[in-house]
Amino acid sequence: MRKYKNLILLSMFSVLVIAGSTVLADDIDVKIIAPSRDGVEVRKTYLVKGTATKPSGSHLWVLARREDFEGLWWPQGEGKVDLRSKEWKVSVTFGIAEDVGWNFDIAVIVVPESSHTLLRNYRINAMKTGDWRPIEMPEVLSAPVLRKVRKVSH
Repeated sequence: MRKYKNLILLSMFSVLVIAGSTVLADDIDVKIIAPSRDGVEVRKTYLVKGTATKPSGSHLWVLARREDFEGLWWPQGEGKVDLRSKEWKVSVTFGIAEDVGWNFDIAVIVVPESSHTLLRNYRINAMKTGDWRPIEMPEVLSAPVLRKVRKVSH
């Protein structure tokens, strides 16, 4: 429940302040284009793609987890949203070879600068040290957009 505390508050008020500007939850529109639906079969990696409209100063991130790791996520990367096309893409890695046969959740989130800094620092440290322990979902500006896939090979 803790991870959704900020989400519930945001939903109740539909307004957030980022760097002195008011942001309405309605200013955020995130769609996952690929995979196009739940249940798509994936291998070790998959290029997740979508479109997004988000406020200036916010960041789009993609996280993933095996379905039985409730509450914990592996940050996959920041999706740089093209200003003209609104498209973004992030390569997602789905666990290890022993995870074949499991379902995985993909979450696309829009976050404030403070959460972006946390996610960026996590990723840099993990790439340097090889320590890829999962983390709790950080503060978000709107509800995560979710997709469920099934890992069929590594």
